[in-house]
Amino acid sequence: MQVTSKGGPSVIAMTVRQRLIELLKGGPHTARDLSVAAHLPEKDVTLHLAHIRRSVGRSFVVAPAECLACGYVFVDRRRLTRPGKCPRCRSTRISPPLFSVAG
Repeated sequence: MQVTSKGGPSVIAMTVRQRLIELLKGGPHTARDLSVAAHLPEKDVTLHLAHIRRSVGRSFVVAPAECLACGYVFVDRRRLTRPGKCPRCRSTRISPPLFSVAG
C-alpha cells in the first residue's frame, strides 16, 4: 500500500529531509516537534535543518529564540539549536527557535 501526499512522491519513498521540508511547509515547528514527527533524535534534526537551510535558501524562515524571563530575542544567532542561557539576565528559561519553509 502506497500513501501519497498531495500529488507528490509517496511518503514511504521520501527522504528524511524531504519529510522535514513537507512538515516545515505546514507551519512553524520547533526542533523537538520535528524530532517527534520524523522519529529522529533532536540532534539529528538540527543537522538536517542546516542542510535544508542551504538547499531551500531564502524560503527557510527562523523565528528566533526568546528569553522568557527578560524578553531578550536572539536575533543574530546563526546556530539552529536552543541557546543555553540569556546573555542579559543569565536565565535558562528560553523558548526554542521556530522553523518553517515559506511557499
